[in-house]
Amino acid sequence: MTFLLREKVLMKISDDLVFHQSALTDLRQRIKALKTTTPKIDVARFKDLTGVSRKYAIPLLEYLDRERVTRRVGDERVIL
Repeated sequence: MTFLLREKVLMKISDDLVFHQSALTDLRQRIKALKTTTPKIDVARFKDLTGVSRKYAIPLLEYLDRERVTRRVGDERVIL
């Protein structure tokens, strides 16, 4: 696992969550495509879009905030 993290095949998004780089790239593209229909997304809509539980949705949204794909404004995220 350390090798895959070092080679950036896997990305650590929080202390206990690791995702494959291609899954995160796909997520970024889906969020950017969503911008054409709505400029904002909340946790509930993100969960519906991705099919993940809140346990994974919050860390993924925080990751997208750090990567400047989204920006948190109150309870919603603005898609940049």
